[in-house]
Amino acid sequence: MKYNNAMNKTAIIIFIRNKNLSRVKKQLDKSVGDELAFEVYNQMIYHTQMITKSLSADKYLYYDKLTELETSWNDDTYIKKEQSGGDMATRISNACKDVFNKGYEHVVIIGSDCLELDERIIRLAFRQLEHFDSVLGPTKDGGFYLIGLNEFKQEIFHLEKWGTPELTIQTLKTINSLGKTHFMLSELSEIVTVDDLNHNAKFLVK
Repeated sequence: MKYNNAMNKTAIIIFIRNKNLSRVKKQLDKSVGDELAFEVYNQMIYHTQMITKSLSADKYLYYDKLTELETSWNDDTYIKKEQSGGDMATRISNACKDVFNKGYEHVVIIGSDCLELDERIIRLAFRQLEHFDSVLGPTKDGGFYLIGLNEFKQEIFHLEKWGTPELTIQTLKTINSLGKTHFMLSELSEIVTVDDLNHNAKFLVK
């Protein structure tokens, strides 16, 4: 298992849900049904594996719940952890703090909902962290698909607008208020609703 070492100062945190038919993609379920939502989520998980497995950064996989049945992620490549905290903002904050406490200098956080995200964009995020204090990848709905930091700042994750179209704007305001610099990546879309699914159809395996 690839834990942090003196030579590696970068880490990526990946947030995923366990592959459970009753627990994935609730918003998508309402419009396309459980079976299709589960199939789409499996493809998003596979896509996330493909774009992260070759990265030189240490890879931390944060499940919403650890189970003995999750074997699709190679234990020699990914360090498996369980999310802690009530809401998503707290869970991401706790994971970020935990990883920075291990001595990393650059940390990038992603989920598994963005099929437009690729390895090139993630590598760009790490490169920009050599020059900027933070990196943000905005989504079309006002959130973000990626955030990268050079140090843990709790204020960034405890915002009133979490889960709203104002999240990116408020995050940038907070970063600026802390006197930190930022780099903006390209705007991408995530799969949350059936409209998002239709927009991303070209990325899905037939």
